[in-house]
Amino acid sequence: MAWPVRFLPSLLLLQGVSSATVAKRAFTPTVKNATVIGNVADPVIHRDSCGSTRIGDRAFWTCRDSQPYDSNGVPTLPIWASSASWSGFNHDGTPALEQYGGDGDRNPYFPYTASECNDNSAGGCEDGSRYAIWPDSPPLITSTVDNVVTAYTWIRKAHINPEVCTRTAHVHVSAPPTQALYRVLTIPYLSTVDPDPATSLYKLTYDLGTTDPNVLPTVSLVNEDFWPHGSIPYGVYGNVIEDDIAYLFGQPSNGVVSLAKVPLGSIEDQSQYQFWVNNAWTSSVPLINDANISIPNVSAGGQGNYYFSTYWDKWVWIGQAGISVSADFFITTSDSLTGPWESPFNFYSGQTGSYPLGAYSLQAHPGLNPNGTSTNEIYISYTKNDVTDFGSVFSTPLIHILWA
Repeated sequence: MAWPVRFLPSLLLLQGVSSATVAKRAFTPTVKNATVIGNVADPVIHRDSCGSTRIGDRAFWTCRDSQPYDSNGVPTLPIWASSASWSGFNHDGTPALEQYGGDGDRNPYFPYTASECNDNSAGGCEDGSRYAIWPDSPPLITSTVDNVVTAYTWIRKAHINPEVCTRTAHVHVSAPPTQALYRVLTIPYLSTVDPDPATSLYKLTYDLGTTDPNVLPTVSLVNEDFWPHGSIPYGVYGNVIEDDIAYLFGQPSNGVVSLAKVPLGSIEDQSQYQFWVNNAWTSSVPLINDANISIPNVSAGGQGNYYFSTYWDKWVWIGQAGISVSADFFITTSDSLTGPWESPFNFYSGQTGSYPLGAYSLQAHPGLNPNGTSTNEIYISYTKNDVTDFGSVFSTPLIHILWA
């Protein structure tokens, strides 16, 4: 039976816009048409919380908890904490829905270490807690040299308790960006042994000349404690590239989103990182509770993705509110990564699953667009979690958004 998992909520921050050096251009994306394409799925592996990036002419997916199906199509043991897969594209350039690859490997794609209860594929510890080595963002592609693609992923060493807890919160709900509507909800969540664990850095490589389509990128652990315990987990919350510089967003347990940058060739060298503090870049690493590191409105507080829309000539964040288990997609945009960002607002709501953790891991997929981000469209997805006779089952609805 699948574990009832996969939601580590943060606080929803709805803040005012601060001063910035970039002149603000008012911009409100409007949905012209939203079409549910179908369920992205692997016929032999039950996957949770998948995100994607483009590698060559395919989409590469990294996911959280995964497990095989039995002969009746029911998810069964074992559970492995992460997996990866490929998907292709149809003749018209639109994304195919079937995932494949990995040759049935049942080991976690992002390997456990000895300090993470690695005697099983799920990171389960003797006291009932668990190391949930779950990717929050797709890999950041940093280079393609001699036909070999290199990418990186930052993952928090989350140590979670076995029980699902609840909290009561005032939650922002669907409304135009000029309004602020709230309702009181009881939100289920997974409590954690350590709210601000260390963050590991993983490196992925893939030879585009590989002839076997099932072979996945090779993954290796660069540094188990790349960002030490109690520090900001830059790169986990989101990552983008501009002018050969990687920009990495981090969000610790206090919900504040901040930004770091590093040259693409120096991802593994912490001494080359700079951090956005007091509206300027500095080489001094800020602390979690330092003042003047947050970027107002840079997200709605929950999991999502950043990307650059060449059609809009703007940076975009799409994702979930900070305290939510609903399929309510929020968006904010900016002319500059450092702001000012527009106030996030709900632009689309999907069907939330019937399980208490009904919808999470809201994602945008710029790599699934036939023409990248040069057209006025985006694919989005989320994990839908439904009650079944055997517990719960995940699906990954893929939605095509055409903007007005």
